Amino acid sequence: MRQKFGIPPFDPEEFVPEPGQVKSGVYPDLVVHERKPDVTTTPRGTDAFIKGDRGSGKSTKAASLAIRLMEDFPFVDEMNANKVIWRGSPARSEWLRLKEGATVWLPEHATVEATWEDEDDGRYEAAIEDVVRDVRYYDDVLDLVDKLAEQKPGTFNVVYPDPSFSGCRELTEETQRVGEPLPFIPTWEADPSEGRHATPLTDWWFAFILARTEHGTHMGWTALIFDEVGDFVPQSARNSPGRRLWDKIDLLRSLWAESRRARFSQYYLGHYEENVHEKIRREFKWRIQMPDGSPNPLKKVRGTWPVGFDNIPMTTDLTSGLSIGTGLCYNTAKFSYFGWKDVPEAPADENRWLRARLGAPAELPASSTDVDADSNEKPEFDDSVFASWQNQMDHRLYVRDPGSGGISAKTGAVGDELASPIEGMAFEEPAVEDGEVVVRMAGSDVGSVVVACIPTTSQSFKSGSDIGGELA
Repeated sequence: MRQKFGIPPFDPEEFVPEPGQVKSGVYPDLVVHERKPDVTTTPRGTDAFIKGDRGSGKSTKAASLAIRLMEDFPFVDEMNANKVIWRGSPARSEWLRLKEGATVWLPEHATVEATWEDEDDGRYEAAIEDVVRDVRYYDDVLDLVDKLAEQKPGTFNVVYPDPSFSGCRELTEETQRVGEPLPFIPTWEADPSEGRHATPLTDWWFAFILARTEHGTHMGWTALIFDEVGDFVPQSARNSPGRRLWDKIDLLRSLWAESRRARFSQYYLGHYEENVHEKIRREFKWRIQMPDGSPNPLKKVRGTWPVGFDNIPMTTDLTSGLSIGTGLCYNTAKFSYFGWKDVPEAPADENRWLRARLGAPAELPASSTDVDADSNEKPEFDDSVFASWQNQMDHRLYVRDPGSGGISAKTGAVGDELASPIEGMAFEEPAVEDGEVVVRMAGSDVGSVVVACIPTTSQSFKSGSDIGGELA
């Protein structure tokens, strides 16, 4: 890719500052990755917020950065080429300029409708496999991490998120970083009347970053390039019960330092810093300012400093007059200009872009109300206490409003703590009895009453079980 676009080999000596200063410029620190720094001063992974308005060359810079990160630098002793992960978005396809070397990753549990949106010819069907180097499929977030681990260093991977969110909630059940599992609810399983609101597709990336950080150290050097970060971690985030976006952003914040140790670098691009949640802005150690006509922060004007920076090395305006193809990279201690070569689109793609609509699987599983009445595997429950839903991966009982919480209808494992929907009644700890998980509620008026029985083996329910008792 570097040779195709006429990009010369990377030379860190171009960024060496004056004698007597630190041995490496700030830009090499950002793009050259070493476990034990020799050429640079920064160990393990890095990160950057890349700010630029429309027309500043941001998409071209992202493609150029991807090529640099895939480069195996000969001046570093170890293999240091990154596996680049490009955020695949249904609405954008700036990655097409690198399509000849791209592996596109699509979710197994979704339908994918690909179309060209052409300024001249309108909309027509697209076959992704005819456009890129390879198309591969993943089952869930951990399966994707394992398959990416098999990819060679120096590969370019465009990942589209999974609208079924397979494995996402389970990851947040396992991690110690959140107090309770986070919601990931596909559109086709949403039921606002039961408090289950559809999760925006972009939230899938929280689960992927969690999977890569805590379960993907075997992937090697990895770099995520994520455009339009403002729609992922917005400053306006709230903690609505159905989405809990604030909690997801706090999860991302908690992963940040460990992600660097796990050799996972993150590069986010956006129009304005103020659109990005301050919890995340505070974590960036590097900033890149694109030539969008705006001035850089100044040392003597504290109000211009980015959130999280305790110093600014620039004393004058260096960016207002920059031309496209030149940017300013800085951290709290040093700064440098850098440039990049143009990475143009192929002539066929100049007036078109690729839309990939991700939707429900072609075949959805039967709902719990459609299960064969003669089946001896289904749970029994008091429908004044619980409601049921299931998909191709999971089946759960949820406590009705105004209660909260849920329990697996497959294993009986409590996911969210059970809170009673009935005044004067409280849930007891579920107990295993004769191969079934039995859920009881207790109150001063009625004593202990069975409200659910969940088989954990293939044996039948006892015919004499009385679900609901006096509650019914």
